[in-house]
Amino acid sequence: MSNITVIIPVYNVEKYLIKCVSSVENQTYKDYEIILIDDGSTDNSAILCDELAKENDNIKVIHQENKGLGGARNTGIRHCDTEYVLFLDSDDCIHPQLLEKCVTAAKTNDCDMVLFDAVSVDESGQTGAIYGNSLPANKILSEDEINIIPKNPTAWDKMYKTSLFKENDIYFPEKVWYEDLRTTPKILLFANKIVKVDSEPLYYYLQRSDSIMHTPDYDRVVKERIDAINDLTDYFNANNLYDKYNDVLNFIMIYHGFLLPCLEMYRKMGNYKKYLDVLSETLKDRVRDPLNNPYLKLLRKNEIIVLKLALKQRYFLIGCITALNRFIKGVRNV
Repeated sequence: MSNITVIIPVYNVEKYLIKCVSSVENQTYKDYEIILIDDGSTDNSAILCDELAKENDNIKVIHQENKGLGGARNTGIRHCDTEYVLFLDSDDCIHPQLLEKCVTAAKTNDCDMVLFDAVSVDESGQTGAIYGNSLPANKILSEDEINIIPKNPTAWDKMYKTSLFKENDIYFPEKVWYEDLRTTPKILLFANKIVKVDSEPLYYYLQRSDSIMHTPDYDRVVKERIDAINDLTDYFNANNLYDKYNDVLNFIMIYHGFLLPCLEMYRKMGNYKKYLDVLSETLKDRVRDPLNNPYLKLLRKNEIIVLKLALKQRYFLIGCITALNRFIKGVRNV
């Protein structure tokens, strides 16, 4: 039996799939299996999955009706019997030593979760921003350090003990956006030990122009973000944990439920006042004094400025700052 399962949800990614799978096959650590979840693809992805499985005994393929990214991950979890699980989006790739570093860290520290950094890559191969948590490496994280992780709740920059999902009956919601945000804070409640590996970014996150991050459908963006916060609130309340994690949950509301969509919208240089008003009122209803949240220490100075302006609904000034930053970056690149 393999020691780690790499779950790859597949939906209409014929352009990227072979490169993605090859990055797993090229790992220095060989005790792995790959589960490809064909999530109702309508292009040639399903055929590619079957061809890849014929070429490699370590690859399993499951075809299913479309359940979204969360539903595809759940299928993979339910079909894996390995000690560890790692999620890889089918348009992304991983460093050749990712599995080796993660399994070594997990075994050495007897931990339930391993974190690693990622770097964005555009379709021309140019690297960009690094995604990660400002956490100490190669040590067991403290409870306060673990509370920082929900700032970066993505599922794919972590390796997990499979038992975290199965024994605690925690799975990703199906056919929704921000499924990671709805799930990672729950999983963290049951992870006894967590370690971050110290190395260069080990995950290559492709920035596609048709991804959710670039969607113009802000009616759905607003609804899905609020729904995600409600999902977490309901879970923590149901388990009598809301008061204990009040500051963390309020920070999630401030950052993921308000500041991030605010920044995303203004990078598009449009008039999003009606959406921001909804998010602003939701925030004010839920968080009594957002500017005194202790986890605001995780934000950069410019993010604090934008947050203060947005809370006062000074959207015009945010637009000016965003345009100025864009201009300065353009001058630097000349």
